[in-house]
Amino acid sequence: MLQVMVAVILGLSFMISGCAALKASPSVGAGFVPVNQMAKQEDLPFQKVWFKDGVDFKPYKSICIPEVRTDHLIQSNWWQQNFRQGQMKEDVATMAQYMRQEFKTAFANDPYHRFQVVEVPGKDCLTLELAITELVPSNVALSVLEYAPYGGGTAVRVMERATGAESTVAFEAKMKDSSTGDTLAMFADRQVKKIRIIDFKAFTWYAHGKDITKEWAEQFVKLSNKRPGETIDGTSAFTLMPW
Repeated sequence: MLQVMVAVILGLSFMISGCAALKASPSVGAGFVPVNQMAKQEDLPFQKVWFKDGVDFKPYKSICIPEVRTDHLIQSNWWQQNFRQGQMKEDVATMAQYMRQEFKTAFANDPYHRFQVVEVPGKDCLTLELAITELVPSNVALSVLEYAPYGGGTAVRVMERATGAESTVAFEAKMKDSSTGDTLAMFADRQVKKIRIIDFKAFTWYAHGKDITKEWAEQFVKLSNKRPGETIDGTSAFTLMPW
């Protein structure tokens, strides 16, 4: 019991002290949006944003979320091709479908009912175009080593970070006027898996990516209800939940 408590305390100390370092570096961009023309806005959770000058979202009453784009997906690295060779096309399609459904569900369940979710855009409607631009699944083999007897977890995490084998996902998005096609806002973000003392999600390929996607959907709903001066917090680098 004492050993477990010590491990938990050390794990918490590691996560808290290294929180900033564990944040994902911004994506260099995949070309769906011009990230070099975008910037961080401190009251928003995304790494890169842009709003059209003078844009007013108040007149819009509905939102359309078409199929998520995958044609800008950044080239998979060596280990993805090795561990998921032959499955990546299906994986990407599944994640794209999951992302679209999570965003639709989040807006539909918005307690403030800011936007009606529609399949066909009409008058006073926004179109949210989403693109997955990076998708790195968990390395299940490394995760097994991380929880092997006699430790090794820290070394494995270092190996994951050094080889690019950490589970990450990135998106780029455009918010458009459905009638005119004008781009009113753009967003981009890249997140790495949350650090957990015990990580059951590491034993499945895309559980981390789905968590991140769900948080993005919730953040977009908060953005739609944002009041002047309000800050929407970003994604935490760690969690105590093992699943």
